[in-house]
Amino acid sequence: MTKDRIFSAARAILDREGIEGLTVRKVAARAGVSPMAMYRHFADKDALLNALMGDGLAAWEKIVRAIRAEDPMEWLEAVLEAFLNFALAQPHRFDAAFFLPAPKARRYPDDFVAGRSPVVAMIIARIDQAKSDGRLSGAPAVDIALALASLGQGLVSMQRANRFSSDKQFRVLFRAQLRHCLHSFSTPGRPQ
Repeated sequence: MTKDRIFSAARAILDREGIEGLTVRKVAARAGVSPMAMYRHFADKDALLNALMGDGLAAWEKIVRAIRAEDPMEWLEAVLEAFLNFALAQPHRFDAAFFLPAPKARRYPDDFVAGRSPVVAMIIARIDQAKSDGRLSGAPAVDIALALASLGQGLVSMQRANRFSSDKQFRVLFRAQLRHCLHSFSTPGRPQ
């Protein structure tokens, strides 16, 4: 199908050149169609960006659904590790999921509170479970989730801008900072 070929071309360009290299002309040329023919399958560049974002989010959701930890705090720490690995192993899909300026990107807090993000919904469920176990404070679960996501994405942005002396340093700092953030919401005097 032509739509699949166009989408595959867009993913290949995104994987090779990142967001900056993604243009309608490049996608059309790689797919072997004219730019105008491309618009029969994707109404505009925004529709293509939305499709790429959806693909990145689907990849992220698949990773998160594979986490098997039963303990909510262990599960949350596993999500943080998975986020780090996704950012490093699949950087352009990560970018598509979290940094692509797609018009249909989910908005804080309404889309997350309404459960429009399956991954955030899973995270909030584990946070609520840890709160009911007395292991996390009474801060709203969506705020804890936002703090973790913001810090994680911010650190990935710094890493992409070469603000760390090495990948090893980045990994160590990412893990330490995200763990510190998560545990800063812990109930005082309670074991994690």
